Amino acid sequence: MKRYHLGLFSLFLVFSLILGNISLSFAQKVPSPNFYNTPADYQKATGKRIVKFGESPMLTNLVKQNKLLPIEKRLPKDPLVVVPVEEVGEYGGQVNLFTASPNNLGEADYFTGYEHILGIATDGSTVTPRIARTWKFTDGGKTLTIYLRRGIRWSDGEPFTADDIMFWYEDIILNDELTPVKPIEWSPGGKLMKVEKVDDYTVRLRFAIPYPVAIYRLAHETGAIYRPKHFLKQFHPKYTSIEEINKMAKAEGFDKWYQLFGKYNTINATEVNCPTLRSFVLTKRGTDFLVLERNPYYWQIDTAGNQLPYIDRVFISVVQNTEVMDMKVISGEADFAGRRTTLENYTLYKENEKKGNYRVLLWQGLWGSDVIIEINQTYKEDPVLRDIFRDVRFRKAMSLAINRNEVNQMLYFGLGVPRQTTVIPQSPYYEESFAKAYTEYNPQEANRLLDEMGLKKGSDGYRIRPDGKRLEILLEYTPEAIRGKIAEMLIHYWDAIGVKVAAKEISNELQRSRAMGGLIQMGFWSGDRCAFLFPLQPYWWVPMDYDWENTWCPLWAQWYATKGKSGEEPPKEVKTLLTLWEKMQTTLSDKERIRLGKEILKSNAENLWTIGIAGLAPQPIIAKNYLRNIPEKGLWGYDNLRTYPYFPSQIFIKK
Repeated sequence: MKRYHLGLFSLFLVFSLILGNISLSFAQKVPSPNFYNTPADYQKATGKRIVKFGESPMLTNLVKQNKLLPIEKRLPKDPLVVVPVEEVGEYGGQVNLFTASPNNLGEADYFTGYEHILGIATDGSTVTPRIARTWKFTDGGKTLTIYLRRGIRWSDGEPFTADDIMFWYEDIILNDELTPVKPIEWSPGGKLMKVEKVDDYTVRLRFAIPYPVAIYRLAHETGAIYRPKHFLKQFHPKYTSIEEINKMAKAEGFDKWYQLFGKYNTINATEVNCPTLRSFVLTKRGTDFLVLERNPYYWQIDTAGNQLPYIDRVFISVVQNTEVMDMKVISGEADFAGRRTTLENYTLYKENEKKGNYRVLLWQGLWGSDVIIEINQTYKEDPVLRDIFRDVRFRKAMSLAINRNEVNQMLYFGLGVPRQTTVIPQSPYYEESFAKAYTEYNPQEANRLLDEMGLKKGSDGYRIRPDGKRLEILLEYTPEAIRGKIAEMLIHYWDAIGVKVAAKEISNELQRSRAMGGLIQMGFWSGDRCAFLFPLQPYWWVPMDYDWENTWCPLWAQWYATKGKSGEEPPKEVKTLLTLWEKMQTTLSDKERIRLGKEILKSNAENLWTIGIAGLAPQPIIAKNYLRNIPEKGLWGYDNLRTYPYFPSQIFIKK
């Protein structure tokens, strides 16, 4: 352990020297606002009128050849106006990115960005217009009317209308072969919502109960409630004969029609030439590469009226693993990277910055705690151990025994923040007391609490359980370098207070079965859901998630998910958390929702349902020096879909 600390301390010194020499020549702030909902809004705010539209020269040539509609007919009536981070960009060029699988876009997923019904603001908490230009709740919050941007077209030129939302609802969600289990996020009050078409650009979502958080769901991954009807109906038996579909399915190696449908049921440009509303279209795929090309019907413009994106083409190379991807980054072969970069490799990135002709940006991570500790309070295999876990004094002792400042220095180079599992400071739900609860390094108090519990030390220095056995705990975690290093340090801290912990790395497959079976005594997970997603998915504070990431209360969560048919009924104070969260979903008052959310987080500060270590550590973003309109600072994490609030379609090549 001593050698381990010395090695990391040396690395920290090197990092500090590098960090002190960071160039700010590329410092660019996110403009405020960073978009306008319509050109009219832009004119009203700035006094500047967009009088004509511009396009890429490659598209102008196609228009001249009558192979493409003129720009005025390709854009919607009210295109969204993006305010460039630095300047109005230049058209053209190719960006080179990497992925570890030919079946996903890898870094390009975030370089090209998502497009959902609604958007996420740069503050990481607010909902904004996106595909929908506005929305309205009526009927006490039980009806949500969505007003789509008129005239948006799919990447193949077909109109995007309310019919595409109705197709998603009527022909996919209501089809039991395609969707045997209806989406719980669209079933508030236990009843699937109804979707109604008002006109070509207006739909209504009707809920059984008030559901104001629906707008948050429409802004995140659950907000893609649309599919290209004109394209997908060729694979759907409602519109095409089942015999013809079965022939197509067999030709592509599928046994069932819905397997073929599932292949093309995407709006994220992951199948060749599938229509999308994103800025780029997948046009080619090989065993070791993918090619994305600009969407000629993309519905966003810059402040000069130029259609986005600026870049013509994205070439994605498939590599074996993330280690190879890191090598591509430092050699300068990758134009952009952030999905798989790590703070652990920051010095490596910086040392090669000049040679690779790139810059390293540090965006704030949205992990309330990079790694959280989940002590299983429903561990049924050993009732004595479960009772120890359920005693809040034990969880407080385990927290107080951790030297978070040392962990932060050794593993996060001092750039993280020692804290409990709670929301980020920018969140309206944040209170400093939630973050600081039982985070001081106080092994003396930890020992006192364990003594008070009657867990006396044996002759070997380890504590004895009430049944006379030595207190031993197995910590299990999935493969991730930082988790193994944290486990090593925690074992050392807990050993000092007489709690013997052994650590074991397990596969993702084993994690799922053991977690959902309630078999993991103590686990690790990444502490996300600490920003935009907190009101929707408070996994670490409320037993509402019965899945592989939950090892702090799997049986309580199973009880909730099955409406009491399976699992274990939670105690009263835990049921209260569920009630608070359910009220958060239905209250029409933002102020009341925040109050309820703070009650949940206060409970964690008092009970340590999960234990945080250090969070808010920065995420290294690698960008070639000639890639412009990338902010120097931003928020990065699953909560805000990483680049989604920053309109990556504005990135351009300036050489």
